[in-house]
Amino acid sequence: MTSTVITTITAADIEQHREQLCQWAEANGLDPQAVAAAPGVTIERSGKRLVIVWRQFQLDDQGRRMVDPADPTVAWTVRKATPLTSPLATHGYPAARSEADHPG
Repeated sequence: MTSTVITTITAADIEQHREQLCQWAEANGLDPQAVAAAPGVTIERSGKRLVIVWRQFQLDDQGRRMVDPADPTVAWTVRKATPLTSPLATHGYPAARSEADHPG
């Protein structure tokens, strides 16, 4: 099934709205410390569902970020997705940016 990106949260957005976005991430079951700021976080429509898609850091047994085996100059991340359960607007994120994440 294909999905359509309806909202993108960039690294600049994360820097500017860190507190609200961390609250939103936690409300949706994500650990903000494990979410890579680049290439960004998206909210996507997949069928009738809205999902959050992000890159998650891979950690070693001691909780340290691992180096990407394909490119040792960057941290190793993997693509993750989870259902959107708490819209951005409920966490004080600018309404103009978050209107698209409402299912209605």
